[in-house]
Order: sequence, then structure tokens, then C-alpha cells
Amino acid sequence: MSTIGDDRARLDAAPAVLTSPDGLVRATAGPAGTLGRLEFAPDAFERTTPAQLAVTVQTLVQHLADVPEPHHTSQMPAPRPTPRRVRPRGTVPQNRRRGS
Repeated sequence: MSTIGDDRARLDAAPAVLTSPDGLVRATAGPAGTLGRLEFAPDAFERTTPAQLAVTVQTLVQHLADVPEPHHTSQMPAPRPTPRRVRPRGTVPQNRRRGS
């Protein structure tokens, strides 16, 4: 059973993938905003010219660079402060008793 936090973490960890409007090129984001993967449709070179394909790739990579990186700071909550130990009044800790 997954929780909302698990689903959000999975979505944040998933790389951004953009596909060109004509479906010929698909680009996947790599780490630190780099281009991770570039894929062409099997018939990309038959359906378009090399010049048009180059423009499509450039446009798609530029759009991929504009996609904001996910913020991973929301995955873990802030640490809680360590509670202070309180001893009952009038008691002396074992290591401070005299004559022991």
C-alpha cells in the first residue's frame, strides 16, 4: 500500500521526459539538468528533413532545460529537538552520590 508521500517521492525522483509535438523526438533529463537520453522515432528520418529534425531537437532540449528540477527537501521532515530529561525533585543521580 503506498501513501501520498511515497507517490510524491516517486514522482519527484522520476526524470522529466518531453516529446516533440510530431512525436519524432523524445528527450529525457539527466542529473543536474543535463540531457540524459535522446530518442528518435524509427521513421523520423523518413518523415522529416535533417534540418527540420535538428530544429526539433534544439527546441526540445531547450524546453527540457527550462523544466525546473524537483525539490527533494520536502521528503524528510525537520528533525525534532531532543527532549530534555527531567528528574524528580530531591533526587541525586547515581554518579553524584557521596560515599558510594
